[in-house]
Amino acid sequence: MKILIVTDLYPLKENHRGIPLAVENFAIALKDLGHKVFVLRADLILNSLLRGRKPLKQGNYIHNGIEIYNQNFILPFYLNPKVPGDFDVIISHMPSGTLCAAKIKKKYKKPHAAIAHSSDIKVLENYKIYFAKALENAYKNADIIGARSYWIRDKLKFENVFLAPSGIKEEEVSTKSFDEKKFELICVSSLIKRKNIDILIKSVGDFKDIPLKIYGVGKEEKKLKKLAKGLNVEFMGQKPRKEILEALDKTQIFILPSQKETFGLSYLEALAKGCIVICSKNSGMDGYIKNGKNGFIIEPNYLSIKKLLQKILALKKDELEKISENAIKLAQELEYYKCAKNYLENIKKICK
Repeated sequence: MKILIVTDLYPLKENHRGIPLAVENFAIALKDLGHKVFVLRADLILNSLLRGRKPLKQGNYIHNGIEIYNQNFILPFYLNPKVPGDFDVIISHMPSGTLCAAKIKKKYKKPHAAIAHSSDIKVLENYKIYFAKALENAYKNADIIGARSYWIRDKLKFENVFLAPSGIKEEEVSTKSFDEKKFELICVSSLIKRKNIDILIKSVGDFKDIPLKIYGVGKEEKKLKKLAKGLNVEFMGQKPRKEILEALDKTQIFILPSQKETFGLSYLEALAKGCIVICSKNSGMDGYIKNGKNGFIIEPNYLSIKKLLQKILALKKDELEKISENAIKLAQELEYYKCAKNYLENIKKICK
């Protein structure tokens, strides 16, 4: 099958700053499963500037074996999207991608699978003048809709929405043992407001013997470093994924109290390494993580985080290791190619 992926959330180079790897992972997995994959990177210049990203040169790219055409648009009307090759089906990710894909579907009469992220919910709820209506119509005209997580599925006002979670490679899963006398906390996140890293820093301030390592960069970095002054908090900066996986291997507790997290690949990576994973309610992997069984779900506020950390630190070694074992089982259920095959089976339903 020839698959056209339309999105603005796609890297054109290694460590492309500010671009999560979720959509690229889907593309590579589909390619590995024997399908021809093209990407139209419909980059809305206004969005790039608002996110602090520099718009890149329009034209053809190849990254990790995938052909990409980067097309820059000033306004989100997508009058003449360029299609990089023949295709059987369109898969769109993110609002910009879905609006652009709707134009391509209308022109080429090809089936369209629209995959919703947290940004789609934000547009549908907050941008009523133009964007919300246009995006809602694009979804209504799509042949099938997917949601990146449970909470996004529950927010969408459409029927029969399938789940399209990210996956983790089998070789990246490893077990962990717990030393009751030594704990570390790790957070992997872009340093932006909705990630609630400031609340996390305040909450761990009372646990002076437990270090918190924060991996990532972003607009809030200077402010957060000032807040963390004098506390047992270390900012690690932007690191290669391999180095982060190695750090997760050595760490007991992963926490990211983010709000409106699409899915959160970093949660999945931490689960795969057997960490005790803490996620916010109604966000990210809530629905996959079962509170107290394979991780913990919290309200993203100071008191909830502090109380939960006290509870975790009081657990016995065998209790911690049971949660860790269940975390690894969840990661194995969300294996990379299993997720890609499920994603593909849903998309095949709309292909003749």
